Amino acid sequence: MQCLLAAQKMMIKTNSEFTAPMASWRRAGVGALLLTLGLAGCSHLPTEIQAPLGFEGQSLSLPAANRSRATGWLVDESFDLGPYRVTGIEGKASSSGDSVQIDGLKIEKRRSSFSYHLLGGNANRSDAQAHCASNSQDTRLPVFNAVTVQRYKVNFSCDCRTQDGHVAKLSIASDSGWQGAAGSNPVRLSITVDEVEYPLGRFNAQGRTVPDDEPFAGYRVDGPSGAVAALGLRYPGTVWLHERLPAAKREAMTCALAGLMLHRGP
Repeated sequence: MQCLLAAQKMMIKTNSEFTAPMASWRRAGVGALLLTLGLAGCSHLPTEIQAPLGFEGQSLSLPAANRSRATGWLVDESFDLGPYRVTGIEGKASSSGDSVQIDGLKIEKRRSSFSYHLLGGNANRSDAQAHCASNSQDTRLPVFNAVTVQRYKVNFSCDCRTQDGHVAKLSIASDSGWQGAAGSNPVRLSITVDEVEYPLGRFNAQGRTVPDDEPFAGYRVDGPSGAVAALGLRYPGTVWLHERLPAAKREAMTCALAGLMLHRGP
């Protein structure tokens, strides 16, 4: 029972992982490692999640496999994704940053990037190349006495290019707003394939679409006529490609969703 509760806590993801300051990310990383060790004996837990509503019988499922639960510079984060192999991951553990302080105002900036390849495919000839970059800014401003307001902004993107010239871009942008002030912005996610932008929504473990402020189990990628793809987050992860997504764009979409999987971690 304790093992199941731990797994449920790991599965439920909220917007905080995109908006938390870097110090909180470090603490969260330690907690994730401890949780990973605690789940080592949970092999009896189911690994599949229900497809979003509207996908059953109308989509191609690409389950992930051979994926490590750990991340970091000592870990090979490559994994299989249906007929593909996500591999050649470079630079994921490195980052740089700088800070500026003027009187009480403090601004910290961090930058990181990594690259990867999506190999294989049904003909085993694909080699989609991708590059991802992250930029964050943490601003702290004292207003009076011991009171300090804080604002945290993150922009993350992955650019994918397939061998046949299709291009996809994953974009994640968040702005916490000034903590304690009204009007903070939620996380905004989208994938653009060949200049057509598809916003990302969220779905729960039952496959139903949920608002941004509720626990969720995956993302759905929506087009003008309905969903075109989805990503289930439960380890090791699953990608669904809806039949309404043109076949020529499916590899580029898969590459972008693989970038989201690498960014979030297992």
